[in-house]
Amino acid sequence: MSTTIIANNVVHNDHHREIHIDARGAEVSDIVKSCMAEDITPDTIPSQDLFKYIHPTVTDENEKVKIHREVQNLVQHFPLSEICRYMRQMYKEKRVYLNVKSEAMFEELHRLGLPDASTPGYSLKNFLNFFNVND
Repeated sequence: MSTTIIANNVVHNDHHREIHIDARGAEVSDIVKSCMAEDITPDTIPSQDLFKYIHPTVTDENEKVKIHREVQNLVQHFPLSEICRYMRQMYKEKRVYLNVKSEAMFEELHRLGLPDASTPGYSLKNFLNFFNVND
């Protein structure tokens, strides 16, 4: 199989499937979902510490913890563009709720481990450029 890096850490393979990779060359979805292999129970994370914007239709406590861990892993390993792209996908899957004030979401992502706003590429202005539910 051949792969071609085209731009912004995006790879196209022989199957013409777009794969988003991080700086280490790992596929975004693989890294984000790597937390799924761990033992996750509702007791792992207190409910008040869970990601605040889990979609209201998600009622299973185990699934809520998985979503929390997935978002936490996402914000700790990827740039804002990938974070927002993946969060929009989770929104389409009705796993997270994004119809909130952008500033509130930005603060919540910081709580889960997003680098400080003074870090290049992680400012509120950059976040607002990428955070758009209607894409």
